[in-house]
Amino acid sequence: MKVNRSGMALVLALLAVSFLVAITVQLFTTVNWQVQASTNFRDSVSLDAMNRSALSLARAALLADQNANNFDSHFDDWNGLDQNNPEALFGSGDISINVTDLSGKLQVNALVSAEKDATKRQAQEKLQYDLWLRFLTSGKFALEGETEAITLIDAIKDWIDEDDNERDNGAEKGYYLSLARPYAPRNAPVLYPEELLFIRGMTNDIFYGNEEYSGIAEYLTITGSDGMININSAPTEVLKALTEGLDDEMAQSLVEFRQDEENRDSLADPEWYRQVIPGDITLNQDLVTVVSYYFRVSSSVRMNEMSRKGNAVIYRDESGAQRLLRWDIE
Repeated sequence: MKVNRSGMALVLALLAVSFLVAITVQLFTTVNWQVQASTNFRDSVSLDAMNRSALSLARAALLADQNANNFDSHFDDWNGLDQNNPEALFGSGDISINVTDLSGKLQVNALVSAEKDATKRQAQEKLQYDLWLRFLTSGKFALEGETEAITLIDAIKDWIDEDDNERDNGAEKGYYLSLARPYAPRNAPVLYPEELLFIRGMTNDIFYGNEEYSGIAEYLTITGSDGMININSAPTEVLKALTEGLDDEMAQSLVEFRQDEENRDSLADPEWYRQVIPGDITLNQDLVTVVSYYFRVSSSVRMNEMSRKGNAVIYRDESGAQRLLRWDIE
């Protein structure tokens, strides 16, 4: 039987060409993937560096502000970093930097005082208790009246304090260990805001809000424990809670006053509020301040198709020294 050698040679040649084409395509795909991976890695490194640079820029602004004056308000440079075109510092990519004054929020851990003197400790805790009760019963949050607010406050205090003695409306280890999925209360300062969701009486609607009510989360901070609130940056709902009789209209007037450039210098005095609201309404000097110590820095950077977010919490003391309490990149 004769074999058609030319036909066989053609088949072999076609197979060889097909093999070479497959190898070439595979090689091209691999090289293309490696190039893309290399580009992504380069952009990832650049984005991380940009987030760190954004943090450094915010820290520099906080230091410069403290060197410029001895009080904090929304007129400070750290509050307008986005308006100074930070992209120009990097040459490429998009960047957004936001600094939030946490000293204008309610301090969760201040509900339980660390003061050694019993009389002072009781006074501080009573001040914070009344503040929180006014805040939670403002009608803005998903709580049904004063009883539910008192129950929640007592439960938060029991969660934070070191003992296992249950308050009248609180909850301690006995309650939490009896749950279907038991756990123990921290019996120490709260470490992150979402931890409050483990506390008896706290719900997603109260914490995050819903279609009808706002959430309390945006008004709280786990930083600080002295309970002092900067009235130059406190949100309206916090301002209203500072004392009895301070209504929506008065709180709005306070906000408008501190936003007026002409009143900038007045904000150095914690009693500037007396220029705005009736004289029979006073704020406790052990509750209000115009100096801030804790700040949150949020940065968002984007390059090509990749993006990163950075989140930091900074403590700045009276001397200008800063301590980075938290830093993470998403």
